[in-house]
Amino acid sequence: MRRMIVILPLLAIGLLVGCGSSSHAPTTTVAPAAATTRANAAAAAKTSATQRLFTKTQAIAFAHAVNLRARDVPGFKVASEHKERETPAEKRSGAELTRCAGGVGSSHQVAEASSKEFEREGNNSAQNVQSGVTVEQTPALAAKELAAIRSARGRTCLSHYVTLLFRGQKYEGASVGPVSISSGSPHAPGTTGGFALRITATITLHHIKIPFYMDFLGFVYGPAEVTLFSFSLPEPFPAATEERLFSLLLTRAKTHGA
Repeated sequence: MRRMIVILPLLAIGLLVGCGSSSHAPTTTVAPAAATTRANAAAAAKTSATQRLFTKTQAIAFAHAVNLRARDVPGFKVASEHKERETPAEKRSGAELTRCAGGVGSSHQVAEASSKEFEREGNNSAQNVQSGVTVEQTPALAAKELAAIRSARGRTCLSHYVTLLFRGQKYEGASVGPVSISSGSPHAPGTTGGFALRITATITLHHIKIPFYMDFLGFVYGPAEVTLFSFSLPEPFPAATEERLFSLLLTRAKTHGA
């Protein structure tokens, strides 16, 4: 939930920059929800990787080891870095979203780090992708965050927050809405569980309607929440690319979290 709070205000500010011209869950979310890995009697006597605790230094190293690099997204370039920061009102709204959904506040985080934002533009089309890792103090706190993201209550709170966020922005003659959210549970074996959310809305500019899609796919592994974020218009982000990047993040988390 925190990853969404951080990204959405920045996206809303620059949403129409470079744009001249029905909601479906991401394809990767149709698989059944992953169950927690079963432990046998011998493994039960040991502390599993999913129960590991991180120091701040370890958490930062883990995040950098897992996050996307430029070579992971051929055909994309590093987007220009935005210096905008959340306004006090947006920070309050973000905190209210966390409380509304029952998620974990930032005071319980050990570390948080994002990859660069990567972009690819075409004729009247745009695609952006980024990853992020948040490490909580304990696996139980990360599991609480997962439960909040996957809950109906969490989706309702997020929909309300996003609607208010877009309504509060100035778009030079354009409007955004209505907002819809769909969800699923991607297959994430060996983790506490996965989550997927797609936020869909339409930009209306000079009587032209342009649909856009924001996907959040992620999983919780021990105390870490790993998220893949993508933005695309006027078509959804390519499902095959999302699936490949999600699998890559999952493999890296298991490799570096062991």
